[in-house]
Amino acid sequence: MPSFELIRRHIKTPAHVFIILALLSGVSNVLVMTLISSSAGVVQTELDLRTVAMFGLVIGIYIVSQRGLMRITASEVESMIHDLRMALVESISQAELLPLEHIGRSEILAGMIRDTQTISQASNTLVIAVQSVIMIVLAMVYVFLNNKIAFALSLSFIAFSMLLILRHMNSLRDELNIVFQEENHLYDGLRDVLEGFKEVKMSVPRRSAVLAEIDIAATRARDVKIAFQGRAAQEFVLSQTMTFLLLGIIVFVAPMFFSVEAGVAARTAASMLFIMGPLAMVTQAIPIFATANAAAENLVRLEHLLQSLAAQTQGMTERSLPSTFEEIHFDTVSFTYTDNKSVDMFTVGPFNFRIRQGDTLFITGGNGSGKSTLLKLLVGLYYPEKGVIRIDQQALSADTYTAYRSKFSVIFADYHLFKQLYGLRTPDPKIIEELCHLLELMGKVRLLGGNTFDTIDLSTGQRKRLALLVTLLEDKPIIVLDEWAADQDPHFRRKFYQELLPRLKALGKTIIAITHDDRYFDTADRCIALEEGRVASDVRKKPLQ
Repeated sequence: MPSFELIRRHIKTPAHVFIILALLSGVSNVLVMTLISSSAGVVQTELDLRTVAMFGLVIGIYIVSQRGLMRITASEVESMIHDLRMALVESISQAELLPLEHIGRSEILAGMIRDTQTISQASNTLVIAVQSVIMIVLAMVYVFLNNKIAFALSLSFIAFSMLLILRHMNSLRDELNIVFQEENHLYDGLRDVLEGFKEVKMSVPRRSAVLAEIDIAATRARDVKIAFQGRAAQEFVLSQTMTFLLLGIIVFVAPMFFSVEAGVAARTAASMLFIMGPLAMVTQAIPIFATANAAAENLVRLEHLLQSLAAQTQGMTERSLPSTFEEIHFDTVSFTYTDNKSVDMFTVGPFNFRIRQGDTLFITGGNGSGKSTLLKLLVGLYYPEKGVIRIDQQALSADTYTAYRSKFSVIFADYHLFKQLYGLRTPDPKIIEELCHLLELMGKVRLLGGNTFDTIDLSTGQRKRLALLVTLLEDKPIIVLDEWAADQDPHFRRKFYQELLPRLKALGKTIIAITHDDRYFDTADRCIALEEGRVASDVRKKPLQ
């Protein structure tokens, strides 16, 4: 089972420690029952100190063993979840963009958050269920020693009820997989509402359609969960009913056919009443175990999937590239998008052009013209399906892509602005002040502790300026800007094209900008226009300096 596979790979405490603690806890429970049962039928004229001492000792053993077992379980399970999450994050960081896009964020987040929480919440319940099984076994031994007929009846009833319950385990697993799939669709819908809030707010038909899609997924998940919980309740009632019937047979029917002493019958009935609690716990734990096992199955599958993606680059010796370059050459480069069924959806290229060091290049084109795909090819997030990218005559290969990507600082159209300056040394406060003045962010944001902004709750244009500030701190040779100026006011847009870009060019930066601001095309050295995934025009505006 997937849950056992996770435990086997991640639990560090030896198995015999769990077994010993579980046995001590279970045995102490049964000994408490035995002491009370044996003492209840004895007329005592004075306090039996020996029995009281034994009772206290058993209680002490229970407290120590139960607390130790639950603490170790909690520590091991949470450590396992921590290791799993970090392993998943590490695999994600080493994977390539395209396969991650095919997996989808909802499935990854569901695995890292929902499934790990499910296992965490189920851990103590499952430990108690294991203890309950031990208690049932020991209690049955006690019944066997007192009344073999009751033992045979009890064993038959318990086995029959457990068989009926376990028969539904496979169907529970299938139902839970459906629940998880529908919840993933629900996460997709919620992400659409949150990330596309403005678009949803602006269109009543779109809002109705999005909410209807969410309602479909939520309704399916609700219905399956109701059926699942109903079946779990039915199985719990079944096990309790079977136990009541068993008690009735032992107390009312068995004495009519078999000779049973009154004291033995009383002790047997007390034992069966004692078993009812652990048996109910085991019954309730079965759907919880099914849920945890389904979550573990999802986690194992996601872990293997992400590891297979990361394995494509693991163990590879990365090669460096020269710190400076003269040109980047796209030599008959093309790329094809495919869906999850490997059906071709859209092709860009072939591209044949060169980008020279120090160029200011504008890339234009309508929606769907292939600008974003070309950008991802250019910065090394996508690999060419055909053709080759060269940097100073050296063809890029898998072992040089990391070094190649490190030459770029990119602000994507859907960029993520980090509040902390990850991967950067603490900048000189004077440099921060100069950049804030240049980008007109004075009084808008401050750097705390040397590497954390006090806020990123700014207007859209100011957030992009703050992202550009971080880009300038990175000080990489190539700056790529995807529709950066689109959210700037007219004043700062003019400043960007007429002041910032020339200043960056004077510093020797190569600038590649996706833009639609045709009134400022004269500030570029070169403009490439795309149509339907191909270069429609490639015009150099100025002679090389």
